[in-house]
Amino acid sequence: MTVAKKPVAKPKGKVLGKLRTAADIIQLIGEIVSPDQVKEIVGWLKDQQFSDKFIELTKKIHFQDKHDLFAKVENQCDAVEELIRTRSSMLADDAPISAWRVELDKIRTGTELVKEAKANDTKKIKALEKRASKLYNSVFIAVIGK
Repeated sequence: MTVAKKPVAKPKGKVLGKLRTAADIIQLIGEIVSPDQVKEIVGWLKDQQFSDKFIELTKKIHFQDKHDLFAKVENQCDAVEELIRTRSSMLADDAPISAWRVELDKIRTGTELVKEAKANDTKKIKALEKRASKLYNSVFIAVIGK
């Protein structure tokens, strides 16, 4: 005897239908951040004495060109590198700096491989974006100490 499966209800609405993961939700929030909020964030980063390069990279991450598929990944990698370079002495003794560097190298290598491929592989690009975002967030949280 087979049991009929209930059809899975899909979210209704244009926006809700696209939100499938937490990364999608974070991306949506990133798209609705106003320029005034960005100015507040930049002010806070300056108050916390983050480097000017890191602040510029953070702005680029949130206002990158939508047509450049690799811009966000590259900017996040550069920002992580800048955080490690400028803030590693302030991190806890058990901070996984070497693991961050290894992950950073893997993401950069993956980016180069996908760029060199003839076809645009959106799945691989999205996976690289996800990995870069996760790395950026973990390093930033470790730096601010929360």
